[in-house]
Amino acid sequence: MNIQGLTPMLAMLKAAFRAGLAYPDSSAGLRGLFILFPLPRVRRGCARARWFASAGLAALLIAGAARAAQPMLKELAPPGAQRGKTFTLTVKGEGVTAGAEMITTLPATISRLAPPKDVETPETQLSFLVQLHEDAPLGVYPVRLRTDDGLSNVLVFSVGDLPEVSEKEPNNSMGEAQQVAPPITVGGYLKLADQDFYRFSAKAGQRLVLEVEARRMGSAIDPVLEVLNSAGHRVAYNDDAPGLGVDSRVEVTFPKTGTYYAVVHDSKYNEQPITVYRLKIGSYAYADGIFPLGWQRGKSVNVTFIGGNLGKPVKVRPTLDVPPDRQSVPINLPGPRPLGSLPFQFQVSDYPEVIAPLDGSVMELKPETVVNGRIGKRGQVDRYQFKVAPGQKWMVSLEAASLGTSQLYGQVTVSDPEGKKLSTRDVGKGTDPELAFTVPEKVNEVVLAVADVRGLGGPTFAYRLVATPGSEDFALKIVTPYVNIPARGTAAIEVAAERHGYDGPIQLNVPDLPDDFALAGGNIAAEVINYEGKREPNTIGYVTITAKPEAKARAFQLTLWGQGGPPDHPIRRRAECPGLIFTVNGEEQYSITADLIPPKPVTYPWLGIGLPVSLRKAPPAMLEVAAKNVRAVQAMDFPVRWKVLKQGSGIVTMSVGGLRLPTVKDLVLDDKSTAKGADEGNLILKSTLDTPLVKFDLVPSATIQIGGQEETIVGPAVTVELVRAYTLALSSDRVEVKNGGKVELAGLVHREPVFAGTVKVRIDDPPDKVSCPAIEVPSAQSDFRITCEAAAGAQEGNFEIHLVSSATIPGRTDKREYTYPPLAARMIVAAEKPEQRAANKAL
Repeated sequence: MNIQGLTPMLAMLKAAFRAGLAYPDSSAGLRGLFILFPLPRVRRGCARARWFASAGLAALLIAGAARAAQPMLKELAPPGAQRGKTFTLTVKGEGVTAGAEMITTLPATISRLAPPKDVETPETQLSFLVQLHEDAPLGVYPVRLRTDDGLSNVLVFSVGDLPEVSEKEPNNSMGEAQQVAPPITVGGYLKLADQDFYRFSAKAGQRLVLEVEARRMGSAIDPVLEVLNSAGHRVAYNDDAPGLGVDSRVEVTFPKTGTYYAVVHDSKYNEQPITVYRLKIGSYAYADGIFPLGWQRGKSVNVTFIGGNLGKPVKVRPTLDVPPDRQSVPINLPGPRPLGSLPFQFQVSDYPEVIAPLDGSVMELKPETVVNGRIGKRGQVDRYQFKVAPGQKWMVSLEAASLGTSQLYGQVTVSDPEGKKLSTRDVGKGTDPELAFTVPEKVNEVVLAVADVRGLGGPTFAYRLVATPGSEDFALKIVTPYVNIPARGTAAIEVAAERHGYDGPIQLNVPDLPDDFALAGGNIAAEVINYEGKREPNTIGYVTITAKPEAKARAFQLTLWGQGGPPDHPIRRRAECPGLIFTVNGEEQYSITADLIPPKPVTYPWLGIGLPVSLRKAPPAMLEVAAKNVRAVQAMDFPVRWKVLKQGSGIVTMSVGGLRLPTVKDLVLDDKSTAKGADEGNLILKSTLDTPLVKFDLVPSATIQIGGQEETIVGPAVTVELVRAYTLALSSDRVEVKNGGKVELAGLVHREPVFAGTVKVRIDDPPDKVSCPAIEVPSAQSDFRITCEAAAGAQEGNFEIHLVSSATIPGRTDKREYTYPPLAARMIVAAEKPEQRAANKAL
């Protein structure tokens, strides 16, 4: 079938395919049924924090002034090059100023060239002379610029071993196909429904590998690769190739001498933020996978390349002495030149690691030890047993498909020795399985089973498994991939928590912050149960960094840590930086288990999980707040005073607000009272009687306008502790009253300074025949006494009583009264004294 001109039909067919679960037994072509790219996740060992769909490039706007003032890279031309060659690398984007410094790990000698004089829009491109080393390792390398306005985003440059050319448009049909001569690499771009055609010649019996680099080199496209003969009939097709994530590869033995066409297009035909790709055509060795998928940092292990067109497995011994901020190391397939494929990312953990037996025997699983296993054939189930104790909590994590180096769609099942299932989890929402379970009574050993949810298996169905005691944990990710701090100004860093059974508060800190910068904020609020009994998850927190007047202009890297849990058993985790992040545009898709999966941000943790930071030139205005730590009373409006300090004339304050607040009921920030043009005012923090008591950070932000352009600035975080209007305390939690006698229950009312209401106090449930009249504690008084009288014949005993209270919040229009949680106390009713008994009878 000739496929020219069938782009709309192909798009509809693909949409129909994604509406169901086609090819359930296929190990390829499952791009829409699972993860679009490896999702970085670390929890102490091999399990890592997943990236939230809310994360994206828009998050960078919180890092100081608006994007327009900071360098933003959009394209590298060319996107790759042959090692040993000298070429001109042109960096295109916005804010690309003369004198910009290139920051890269490219194995090359780099010289900055003079800015072009014929560019229509100034500061949109800059060229460098690059001489790649002859022995440069094949791979992808980050490239960014640093100017007076700070760091740019990262783009990725690919180093290969084949001659390179650039795409020449138009090449949208067989008739317009660009002529290329293998071995060759073509650097190109796709737009919307674009299909790029390349014409080449092949001889009968000749074998060629055709491969597309896209997602692996920082592109948002999900490439499809087709090979057509001269009549337009399909010779080969691939969507997702083993070991390449969503990238494509085919190997073709051509049936006869003639002209052939390589066709590249996006599987979804969607507009994407980054559409670069590199098409390789040549004769080279490649592997489908590696085993094991990772090992312990600083240790040594043989890694085997398997599958592909290798005649036999190839072993290497990678160097794993890498710093803590590296979660993986690239390993290349060795062999004679030309070399073809990009390296595999080999995972690095801080746990001890072992390799599971391949004979199917049950293995003893040690806690906090990564097991590297493999489902070697269809229907295989690997089993592990480990000792437990009744009541213990455990977390089991498995990594496979999310790494991009395994075809396993894992399923994990925990059972007792008799085979009774305790818990099970599979790929579910498009992530590798992770399950928590509590050991039942009378169970001292459990069996852990690992399988492929489709029942498939093979040499490339590897996994990494770890079991850790305790089900309370969390992982942290930095939403912003880099931060530019304005001189004398402030930048905000958003951090997201993925909770694994731990629902308490998390305190963020930056231990390596230089002395010429100041830190504020850092509170991720606890998850709470609201008045409806529903859990309100809190996963977002902020730290702000303010440059002191003496701060020196430079680029550096920071590490963020978070701590939660009790002081005697703290949980401390390092936050991961995404390195590079963007969102893949496209409709929601179905996972292999029929779960609907929204598009996920693509991240590149192999760039390192440290946070790149730079000091940039001062903005035209700064935002200040009057207080850094405040106590706001629940259900009372709280003003946060702000002021915009302008550094010149012609600056207009357009609006003032704040960044995202915790997701708790009725907690809002009222910024509507701020008039346009005002340079100072109040943000009003509002809550209700139903708002849970949490500690969080309010990061003020302002939009200013200068010269017709708008910029966003932020101020230092204000740590807000939402508290009760008052608290009660008893002088003693135990009182005794005799039959026919009286006793006083004494206590104190502690009011917040802004609350001056009268507090009503009473005993809610006094013993039978004991009366305790309610009292009111006026605003000018803090101590109180409730008199309780036991009538003659009151039942003797030791009773629990509860002190309850209420108050009216001044200024509120609703009728609900403020209440304080009851205080428990003990009231002992004793027998009356003889003289008292006689007096009572006389009455």
